[in-house]
Amino acid sequence: MFEPAFASAAPAAAPPRDLAPLMRPASVAVLGASPRPDSFGHSVVRNLLDAGYAGRLYPIHPSAPEVLGLRCHANLDSLPEAPDCAVVALPADKVLPALAQAAARGIRAAVLFASGFAELGEEGRALQAELAALCARTGLLVCGPNCLGLANLHAGISLYSAPLPEPLVRGGVAIASHSGSGCIALAGTGRFGLSHLVSVGNAAVLDVDDYLGFFADDPHTQVAALFMESVRHPQRFLRAAARMRAAGKPVVVLKVGRSAEGAAATAAHTGSLAGSHAAAAAFFRRAGVVLVEDMDEMVETCALLAEATRRPAGDGVAVINVSGGEVALTCDLAQAAGLRFAALQPATLSALRDCLPPFATPGNPLDATGAAVFDMRMYGRAIDALLADPGVSLLGVSQDCPVGMGEKAAANYRAIAETTAAAAARSDKPLVFYSNVGGGLHAHTIEPLRGSGVAALQGARAALLAMRHFIDWHRWQPVATAQAALRADPGWAERLATGRPLAEHEAKRFLADHGLPVTREARAADAQAAAQRAADIGFPVAMKIDSPDIPHKTEAGGVRLHLRDEAEVREAFHRMMATVRERMPAARIDGVLVQEMVQGGVEMIAGLTRQPPFGQAIVAGAGGVLVELLRDSALDLSPLNAEAAQALVASTRAARLLAGFRGAAPADRAAFEGLLVRLSQIGAAYAQHIEAIDLNPVTVLAAGHGVRVLDALIELRSPSSHRSH
Repeated sequence: MFEPAFASAAPAAAPPRDLAPLMRPASVAVLGASPRPDSFGHSVVRNLLDAGYAGRLYPIHPSAPEVLGLRCHANLDSLPEAPDCAVVALPADKVLPALAQAAARGIRAAVLFASGFAELGEEGRALQAELAALCARTGLLVCGPNCLGLANLHAGISLYSAPLPEPLVRGGVAIASHSGSGCIALAGTGRFGLSHLVSVGNAAVLDVDDYLGFFADDPHTQVAALFMESVRHPQRFLRAAARMRAAGKPVVVLKVGRSAEGAAATAAHTGSLAGSHAAAAAFFRRAGVVLVEDMDEMVETCALLAEATRRPAGDGVAVINVSGGEVALTCDLAQAAGLRFAALQPATLSALRDCLPPFATPGNPLDATGAAVFDMRMYGRAIDALLADPGVSLLGVSQDCPVGMGEKAAANYRAIAETTAAAAARSDKPLVFYSNVGGGLHAHTIEPLRGSGVAALQGARAALLAMRHFIDWHRWQPVATAQAALRADPGWAERLATGRPLAEHEAKRFLADHGLPVTREARAADAQAAAQRAADIGFPVAMKIDSPDIPHKTEAGGVRLHLRDEAEVREAFHRMMATVRERMPAARIDGVLVQEMVQGGVEMIAGLTRQPPFGQAIVAGAGGVLVELLRDSALDLSPLNAEAAQALVASTRAARLLAGFRGAAPADRAAFEGLLVRLSQIGAAYAQHIEAIDLNPVTVLAAGHGVRVLDALIELRSPSSHRSH
């Protein structure tokens, strides 16, 4: 497999668990083995025999004399040895006693199929907690519960209750899935050879990160495909992902539970909430793994990563096709996928003009025209010209080859595959052959590609996304997230520890004391005082209700803008008080805040939020009153340094506004990025006190003039959460 381009920035590795008793057991006991063909215990024994298991196999049944020709033992104590692993094919209420017996007998690992644990509510969660505690005391390594088990296919070990794929093709892709059905679906595509199948289930003891650490050292595994419902142990996952990258083995993750409904379904399935998908995506980016959105994208990405033998030197892509319409489709889908087409050199364009028909237009992507289908010399020269271009790091050969093609078409397109394989042998650049349609690849057409290092993919969208992931994985660099520490102020820490809400003027004073520029403002208890404060600040001014009970002032009628003189201020004061008292009669009102009106600039939003289990995150995007309508925001995990803040802002659409949209002067983007870094530092310094910070809007003034925080909301944690922090 590939050598990693860059070292990971994950935390220092703790000694990984030795999973050999579970993943490579020399002896296995099957508790609940049964002569009944419709039972889990029977299926496991059958799968072990069918897989050619070479170890010692002990079916356990209290009365049956044999199962599938193997002598049964009445219990674990009657065995001639303590097996490495016990497969527990028993109901949930019998699992804990069976595990206790197994541990007492000296067994080191177990597979638990039974449902009825954390996925079934409070009672099930309590039972699973007992299971985890038992394993912590005894050191038992457990796969499950609520799972299908696992299979080590190169070793002929199948501790798996579902049928194995047919035909079973051994190869380099290891699958670990919280979902049993997801495991079956990914294993049964026939798109790549398999090294391991692990149905993780509820992961009461071992989770995805444990298996990932095992795959990193496994000589048969090249790529890990993970179907994940949650990330329970972020630091352990980072360490395992770092070991995979150090071994040159890509990790591809499909994380489900992105929607509220998906998160609820995840909780019902394995008893684990999915959490914020934006935070999970940021976490996976930092881990250096590939994140995909559906199974088709995952399958094609794994197929490419497992098959390709060359690495891209850059991110420039070229695509060749024999159809103008499909070239247009490629352009559309590639733009959505984030692929960059290389700008061809003049020498490349000249070489293409020399080999293509006069009616062809050299370009990238390239329509070689239908004439190329019947002239492989022409087609080969076009491929060679594209591969010779220094800006092209990967070449996609787009040629449909659905399974329903006739013999003549299959033969014609087979010639294209042969030409592609021959070109790959002459080049040190990666090539990808893909069909624009899914539903299978014609076996006769793609047969010449086998062993050539050219992956054959299907479905234009999934294939182009796979190419982008392939490039991104090789070009990934760890983000150095170290940042300067900010020391907490004892006085402010004491105030925040009370958990009492901060009024806006308090929130702004806190921010100003920690280096964030806020608007000039003053409090006023009556209309005349408000008019005087406005005159002191200078017109125009803004007026806001001053109340710790009204965090969202606009909805309560507690905001007036662009007040131009003292008369307008007095009138606005009286109107505001009447409106707010009508809409929020129970709210405490301390008067108003009179604030300077900041003129011009770009309105942005900046925020800090807690994202379990990943910690704190920073949010940035377009702000102001349209924030919910525009929904332009991006999120990254803390700590955030200058480089990460720059990347975060660049990922928003508002970055174009900051650059000076349609002739406007550029805004002070660097100052806004600095504000994000300081917000991250504040979050770290007061982590046990602050739940969230919402700064909206933050006005970003013209370049060199900084930023101003116009409105601030700080949500505090309760005192009880401080004690549990």
